[in-house]
Amino acid sequence: MSKRLSKALAVPIFLLACGPLEVRVDQTKGLPSITGSVTVDVPANFTCGKTITQDAYTVTTTKTATGCSFAADQDVVLLKASDYQGIPELSGATNLVQRIELTVTQLTFSDATTTPVTVLDPTNRVTSATLSVNAQALITSKTQLTSLPTTVTLSGTSLTSLKTAIDARMAASVHASAVVELPDTPVPPAKLKIDYAVQPAIILGPGKI
Repeated sequence: MSKRLSKALAVPIFLLACGPLEVRVDQTKGLPSITGSVTVDVPANFTCGKTITQDAYTVTTTKTATGCSFAADQDVVLLKASDYQGIPELSGATNLVQRIELTVTQLTFSDATTTPVTVLDPTNRVTSATLSVNAQALITSKTQLTSLPTTVTLSGTSLTSLKTAIDARMAASVHASAVVELPDTPVPPAKLKIDYAVQPAIILGPGKI
């Protein structure tokens, strides 16, 4: 190899070695999952369109052309102020949020009148299903329920509030919403159980708070 070629190759290698380093903070570093579980009572005389308050959830029901939609909303704490000291990568003031990835590992809708619960078959018991965090859709169709996990990168305003809080090493929360539309036939279960789990990963890079 000529000296001229050796020098040409050395430049990109040097630049690569000196590029910004990213640090990934996920469950292996102690970052908890975003989880939710609620069982909604659906009595025989239930009228779709009512709002149900159950546990820490507000479940909004909406009549559709072929059934009823159930939306379970909850604010979930992602990081408490005290958590930063337990995660070395977040305890200093030199790592800023570059992006946040969310991996959906579970989204199920079940009949809780049975033991164990019976997961509703998406092909004939679920009309549609969605899951969103900070108003950004993570699951957009029921076909995705059988192909989890799936990963989405937060963007825009869905990312901004989290990034601001984490960069300032403050408590950070997200708003999670799981929505399922059930058909009128078969009749919805008397107890509808909604479960979801989302594993966040915070990717940090050089910066200064």
